[in-house]
Amino acid sequence: MNYTEQIEIIKGLNVDEGQSIRMDCPFCMRVNTFSVTKENSKILWYCFSASCEAKGSFNSERTMHDISYYIHRDDTDTDKNFTVPKNFTSPHSQDRCIRYMIENNCLSAVTKGRADVRYDPARDRLVFMIHNDLGKIIGGVGRSLNSIVLPKWYVYGSKSFPFICGNSGTAVVVEDCASACAVSEDYTGVALMGTSLTDEYSEILQTKYSEIIVALDRDATSKAFDIARELGYRSKTRVVMLEDDLKYFKPDEIREILCKNDN
Repeated sequence: MNYTEQIEIIKGLNVDEGQSIRMDCPFCMRVNTFSVTKENSKILWYCFSASCEAKGSFNSERTMHDISYYIHRDDTDTDKNFTVPKNFTSPHSQDRCIRYMIENNCLSAVTKGRADVRYDPARDRLVFMIHNDLGKIIGGVGRSLNSIVLPKWYVYGSKSFPFICGNSGTAVVVEDCASACAVSEDYTGVALMGTSLTDEYSEILQTKYSEIIVALDRDATSKAFDIARELGYRSKTRVVMLEDDLKYFKPDEIREILCKNDN
């Protein structure tokens, strides 16, 4: 079936703005393998069966229902005011969320209450909620669960506070939320969501933690040393060189990796 024919079938599904549907694939007929989402009048679809080639996106005409959705929805993505959207659900409601958490060693942090994670059906993202020092949710960081939803990471609400997971006095500075969860069994994971250290993040790290370990991906080694030098003026700080992202390791392996260069 060509791309134009796929679009005609997708139009017939009548997906509403902000809606995400998991269903039997209308192309290969496999059970519960098909996902279709509509956001900002853009419809995206994808079949998770390896043998099915159904996937794509197109911009549809905005209907009165779409306009009403944006007028009345609750997710105000601003630094000053963030409300958790009412359509966010438990990550345990989606097999793909559970699979991502298992494969990236996040599940323990979620089940033990160290991380607050939700599922956003409108954007098809696993969302790591960001809490400030008072416990208030001020935003979140959403990880796309399929290859056609871009960008891979999406920030909701405030960007002034990092994603923090754990209760240790030793912070491990990592690039993404999954890695922060993976290290949280023995450390406190602090996700930069990239390789840049903002003034706000620097102040939080230097005032909250007695020791800081900078553990960025191997291709960001020079950036890791820059961050360690900046933090080292006020805090005990060191860099650990990684062969692979920490989210791919179990707690005992993470302990070994992070302790091997501890002098």
